[in-house]
Amino acid sequence: MNNPGITSTIAEPIDFGVYQDTSIFSVLRRKNGWTDDYLQKINDPFHAELKDVEQMTAELERIRLSGEQLVVLPDFDMDGVTSGVLGWAGLNELGFNVHLYVPDYRRGHDISVDAVRELRDQFPHASAIITCDGGINSNEGIEEARRLGLRTLVTDHHVELPPGSAADFAVNPERIVEDYAHPGICGAYVLHQVLVAYAQRYAPHHLGSISLLKLFAGIGTVSDVMPLFFENRQMVRDSLSLARMLHVSIAEDDQNTKYDIENSILMMLLRSKPHHPAFVSAFEGFALMMQAFKEHRKPLLDENGLQLVDPYGKPMFAAGKLRSLADLNEEFYAFYLAPAFNAIRRVEGSMHDAFGVFMAPTTAEKYEHAKNVIDANELRKELSGEYLEKIWTEDQPLADQGVYFTDAPSGMLGLIASHIMRETARPTLVVHRPSNASDPISGSARSPFWFPIITTMTPLGFFAIGHESACGVRLENLAQLGRFAEALEEEAGGIYARMLLSGELEAAESAALVLGPQVDCDAGLTDVDELMDLAKGIDSLAPYGHGFPRPDVEIVVDLARCSIKLLGSDDQHLRIVLPIGMKVLWWNAADRLEELQQLAKSHVPGESIIRLHVRFSINVFRGNESVQAVVERMIDDMRTVDDE
Repeated sequence: MNNPGITSTIAEPIDFGVYQDTSIFSVLRRKNGWTDDYLQKINDPFHAELKDVEQMTAELERIRLSGEQLVVLPDFDMDGVTSGVLGWAGLNELGFNVHLYVPDYRRGHDISVDAVRELRDQFPHASAIITCDGGINSNEGIEEARRLGLRTLVTDHHVELPPGSAADFAVNPERIVEDYAHPGICGAYVLHQVLVAYAQRYAPHHLGSISLLKLFAGIGTVSDVMPLFFENRQMVRDSLSLARMLHVSIAEDDQNTKYDIENSILMMLLRSKPHHPAFVSAFEGFALMMQAFKEHRKPLLDENGLQLVDPYGKPMFAAGKLRSLADLNEEFYAFYLAPAFNAIRRVEGSMHDAFGVFMAPTTAEKYEHAKNVIDANELRKELSGEYLEKIWTEDQPLADQGVYFTDAPSGMLGLIASHIMRETARPTLVVHRPSNASDPISGSARSPFWFPIITTMTPLGFFAIGHESACGVRLENLAQLGRFAEALEEEAGGIYARMLLSGELEAAESAALVLGPQVDCDAGLTDVDELMDLAKGIDSLAPYGHGFPRPDVEIVVDLARCSIKLLGSDDQHLRIVLPIGMKVLWWNAADRLEELQQLAKSHVPGESIIRLHVRFSINVFRGNESVQAVVERMIDDMRTVDDE
């Protein structure tokens, strides 16, 4: 099972009348408990209306009819950016006099008094603010806004803390008084529900337009790591469908056709209707962001840091991240788009780049902002490596308990904590080293799936806010940090031991499917057609993500029966061809060639057999389909493709 909160019987045979399906894909479904009933349940998008939506939409209609100025006040992470753009575009489309305040990440996620005062200075004629992806617990900032004469509308998805929000109107699936069935929805989705409800009541002719804003709510859903169940699954599917309508498909061998977003289906449709310019601008910005990813070229460097050249003397570059429409999936959102926007605060860049992608007045300016976002992400990768190296080489007195000190920018603490958590496989807190023992300390914590930080640590008297596996931590002084470290080690050790003894940990970490000739394998690697069906079957159940991860597949390979060769323009990749003819590709693993060849020739019984964690995919070449596997790592080897 993928989510303990969803009940289903243990892997039942999938029957079709008197015939039991024994295909490899059916084996995978049975092992995971993916019965027809289970899949139907998690794909049901029905949801009730959030509490107090009616009151908020009535207030919005009053604001629109009066012509009063409304200001969107978003957070600064990817969910905040998509929420802000969704609100700015949608409210303009609905006829509001609306503007957007660009947040300052240096003030933190709370809506601060200083932020509200700055907003009032920028928009002296504003009568109301609507927050998105934040504000539910920012009572000081909200009360300051009210003192300055602003009506306060809060949309958020974070847990409301007692005594509750001071806002005039609040909509949030995690409010104290809320009973929404599936509260794990992102900030952008909350605001989208508000706008849909408004359009249903007061502007039904705009429902189609507001529906298109699912593009941004789906990005927010993936980027904020919301569980991919129920309404979230349909939201992400709809978002990806819209994103693909903004993509321009050009044949790989076509070197003459220029990539022009105006040739995308959705841009042509938007231009053909009388939409508000801000509404069209938001979609144009996303299309240009995809173009920037497609056209971004990273130089290929040799071991000395010099750019490689091809046999004709031309500089060599790595291909862009969006080579084809097939690359445009939920993983693009999670591993490329969201990290790029989140990198801005990590490298202390400008949030005007993030919002400028969607709001700048010209296409050229939007594209420049898009390139700046990608450049910030490249810098983030470089800096994070340097700060991590520093952590590993410096004295870390609390490292054994999962706490690390760094001088990295505040925006990078969560990223560094994630890296360390993956390396150590345990809960991790990264903080700035205080100047004095009495100074307050704040940092970012990350944890494996089995350790809920907030639920575990807050009852012990510590302050942690955010999400269970990714949150901010605040401590009064160095002494309390020491107590936190001790409690973290003790609690994590206890939970880990209990899960280990019960078998829950092994069950959760074992591969969803093992293919090969050995007795512990679920099926053999003997039929290419079955493997093709497996790859297509896995793809058919997308989207994958938090709570419903893409199934881990291991293959057991006897290298003595395979051919192993180098691949690529610079012989940087490996290709292993199995006896059945299927290709196994291992990117950037040329340094493994000699090792694998030696294993293949070994006379020690069983030494030529290896286990690989792979991902199956369908390769299309000149209209012909073939199944292939891409290696993500070798089992019992801590090196991964990304590490290399």
